[in-house]
Amino acid sequence: MWITRPAAAAVLVAMTGLPAMAQPIEIATLGRAPIMGQSTNPAELQYNFKQNEGIMRQAGAALGLTSDQYEQFRLRLEVGKPNWVTVPRHLDAMTWASGGKVHVLHDVIIPANQKGVEVDLAAGDKVIALFLPAKCGNLSVIRRPVPHVAAIRNFPVPHVAAVTSPAPPQQTAVVVNPEPAPLVAPVVPIPPPVAVVHHGLNLLPLAALLPFLIHGSSSPGTVVPGTGTVVGPPPCP
Repeated sequence: MWITRPAAAAVLVAMTGLPAMAQPIEIATLGRAPIMGQSTNPAELQYNFKQNEGIMRQAGAALGLTSDQYEQFRLRLEVGKPNWVTVPRHLDAMTWASGGKVHVLHDVIIPANQKGVEVDLAAGDKVIALFLPAKCGNLSVIRRPVPHVAAIRNFPVPHVAAVTSPAPPQQTAVVVNPEPAPLVAPVVPIPPPVAVVHHGLNLLPLAALLPFLIHGSSSPGTVVPGTGTVVGPPPCP
């Protein structure tokens, strides 16, 4: 890891006890003082982390992680699937190693577009975002405040009189009496015709004489009693 002149000046100020300048330390190149070496993908980075777990624990302690926080970080990195991200350029602190000893730089700016792994831990009102750049594996940290959800104000609700919904109209059942079936008179069998029996005088002979009587009545004449003979009028004088 190569440190630029402003970074060297900041280190010099810190060592001599002079007032520090409010200027971040800019690192031009990563990988000059790596902690665990370069990785090309998350699987390789997990493997390199296990191989260098001893010095990584020192780096966590140098960044102020407690034992519990480091164990959470280790388990999520070794067992889980860490997020492969682009590491932010501005870091609160970054570790580096030299001669088997871990050092820390604060307020650091790294080169752009550096890939690596991110693991976030919750710590009270802070989120501890831990980063392992793939190019060097130098454990870095950003402490962010936990985002608060805006409190929802309870506005007074205007009083609304209770409105009683009208009862549904009662449905009256209409019973329709079925029309009575038409009365059918019982069928009475018609008796067969009865022969008329004539008693007394037989009128058939009179019926035979009826035309003659009518004809005879059309001309003057005299009927002889007891004989049925019609006597014509006397001849004209």
